[in-house]
Amino acid sequence: MRILFLTESLSTKMGGIATGTLHLAIGLAKHFNFDEHQVITQEDNEHNSFIDEYDLPKNLSIIKLPKFGPKMYPISLSMRKKIKSFDADVLYLKGLWRQTSQEAYFWKKKNPNKTLIVSPAGMLQPIPFKNKKILKLISIFFIEKKLFKKCDILHTVSLIERKNLIESRYKFKKIVFIPEGIPKSKLKITKKTKFSKKLVSISRIAPIKGLEILLEACKNIDFNGWKILIYGNGSEGYINKLQKIINLNKLKENVELKEAVFNEEKYKVLSESSAFILPSYSESFGIAIAEAMFFGLPIITTTKTPWNAIKSRNLGWFVNPEKEALTIALQELFNSSENNLLKLGNRAKSYITKKYDLMSTSQQMKEEIISSIQIKK
Repeated sequence: MRILFLTESLSTKMGGIATGTLHLAIGLAKHFNFDEHQVITQEDNEHNSFIDEYDLPKNLSIIKLPKFGPKMYPISLSMRKKIKSFDADVLYLKGLWRQTSQEAYFWKKKNPNKTLIVSPAGMLQPIPFKNKKILKLISIFFIEKKLFKKCDILHTVSLIERKNLIESRYKFKKIVFIPEGIPKSKLKITKKTKFSKKLVSISRIAPIKGLEILLEACKNIDFNGWKILIYGNGSEGYINKLQKIINLNKLKENVELKEAVFNEEKYKVLSESSAFILPSYSESFGIAIAEAMFFGLPIITTTKTPWNAIKSRNLGWFVNPEKEALTIALQELFNSSENNLLKLGNRAKSYITKKYDLMSTSQQMKEEIISSIQIKK
């Protein structure tokens, strides 16, 4: 069972898409350990890659192809040839709106008896879809609409995404919900020497992440010795905009924008923090939240993420993406005792460890793949 994973990029700018692709590829390579598997993606010389963070199974290789053309729609001339030469039994596409959608469609057209799996990675969610909407509507008309009809399995990573796609105007043969998995062996926890009043955010720095309302919510609250550390990469213009808000609201003593962290450095930051926040307007999954929970951190996030378990299981604060709601959550966090936060964090770690283990979630995908292959025989 040879599986080919196709995605636009494995650079850090792709965030959860790149991480989710690699995680699933590693999990399935371990399950189908007698076969060769491959990830094909485009080179990205401007950004760091996630690849160095992982010890890849010996039967999983990554091919990065040179590209040219406009930044909005780069092309790799050798992509179709590389896909054909690997001769996969299953093609798994992560993400939309790029050459990879075209190549997945043409692969399926040439191989109707093989299995095509498409994961939109949240790109069809209402808020992300509004960004460059005209271009996306054009892309849907010429490529994705045909791709959706051809694909055997539409993979959603949250119940929110699944519900939206079931209710959408697009038609799919089969929609499955399988959450992203966390490779527990990869996440290295450093034991805390003492309690630190650090609330951390690790994500792309972009408008959709809700950082502006977070900064507005920080006005006129008692930090009680806490600091908010926001790690991430993003456009220079937007980062400068956030810094101006910090300066205008006189938050420099309590809020810092910091460069993105990866691998060991990221694990060190999470290990040394006492809570995590992601006030996003939209997340298909939010793998940064899952990782923070694995590190035993209470979470503040919004109802626009698929983490309602934070409220139902008392793992932190699950609030509307509004200034007032975030202000209340922040103040409650900053006034909480160390003992209470440790209890919240321990529940978060227990929950994520049991439900989102990579080998368990990738096993679910393995079963879907086997079922699809058997149906075609």
